[in-house]
Amino acid sequence: MILYDLRCEQDHRFTAGLDSMMSPNPECPACGGASSRVPSAVGIGGRASAGPSREQMPHSWQGIDRGNPEAVSHWRKKMEKREKLEEKYPELAGDRRPVLAHEGIFEGRPLRAGDNIGESVAKATAAQRAEQLTNPAAGKHSHGKPTHGKPGAGKSGVGMPSADKPSADKPSAAARSTPKKGDAQ
Repeated sequence: MILYDLRCEQDHRFTAGLDSMMSPNPECPACGGASSRVPSAVGIGGRASAGPSREQMPHSWQGIDRGNPEAVSHWRKKMEKREKLEEKYPELAGDRRPVLAHEGIFEGRPLRAGDNIGESVAKATAAQRAEQLTNPAAGKHSHGKPTHGKPGAGKSGVGMPSADKPSADKPSAAARSTPKKGDAQ
């Protein structure tokens, strides 16, 4: 049975259940006149939300506020709710293949298991070059060195010479203590 909104010639409105959409319209219960179907009202009230997708959820330690217990608890609840929803509606699950790389050139387009690696690298580097041509300042800090897509890279001294790391002008402790050929022993 299908429910239809109907209106008669006297402008009386009513709802009636019909066996099929081909069934004739019933007479008006108020005046007995002929009726016609009217478009049903559209309910715009509440709206269901599937919540954030897996791609929108944090994937790193920084994404959950460096392990803040409240942030971890919040995102865990969101993820569990999403998993239950995806079990019920598999079409919401999206691409569930494991992510192999998601930083650097793959930051915006992760490399997933089963992807053609050569083709994915070529696409990612071409997209990165195109982005650099359109926006030369993208991906650089004030010192002009690339960030490689990592927040805070270049500030923490990653890749910079330090007291415990050997550099070109400072030999390592192992190199200093190794006697050279011809040295007195």
